[in-house]
Amino acid sequence: MKLSEQGLKDRAAWEAAGFSLPQYDRRQVMRATGENPFWIHFGAGNLFRAFQAKVAENLLNEGVLDRGLVAAEGFDYEIIEKINRPHDDYGIAVTLKSDGSVDKAVVGSVVESHILDSENRPEFDRLKEIFQKDSLQMASFTITEKGYSLVSAKAEPLPDVAADFAAGPLRRESYIGKVATLL
Repeated sequence: MKLSEQGLKDRAAWEAAGFSLPQYDRRQVMRATGENPFWIHFGAGNLFRAFQAKVAENLLNEGVLDRGLVAAEGFDYEIIEKINRPHDDYGIAVTLKSDGSVDKAVVGSVVESHILDSENRPEFDRLKEIFQKDSLQMASFTITEKGYSLVSAKAEPLPDVAADFAAGPLRRESYIGKVATLL
């Protein structure tokens, strides 16, 4: 079993292993999201995959949503390069329940992922395109203080924030500065 579009064609093997699978037409969701993204999430790590992506998965399965999530990562680009993209943006959520049982689900709600790097033109241009869409309704974050901090413990601007102020809005280095540029 391989976590990918191709690997998930063998639904019976995944279901026999105890995994719940997406119950919607993911290709249709990908098309709709690509044309009219409505939710982008910054911080594509484990908290996001276990909570926001799983909530969106449940809503897609119930037919409440018709579009998926766009994920962006601004610190550890390897999350996108080595986890999301090699697995066609699929993830696995495993939940240990209070009764000791385990819920295993393949999560397909993330249909597009990007690196938040203003120096990477194709990646940043797509993020700018997403932010220019009237369909965008929400940006959520699980980036911790390393992403949203602007000053040090001495109340001095952090080096990347100071560089943002010096360079202007088109050459941001701080996480929150890159997001501000997109806004």
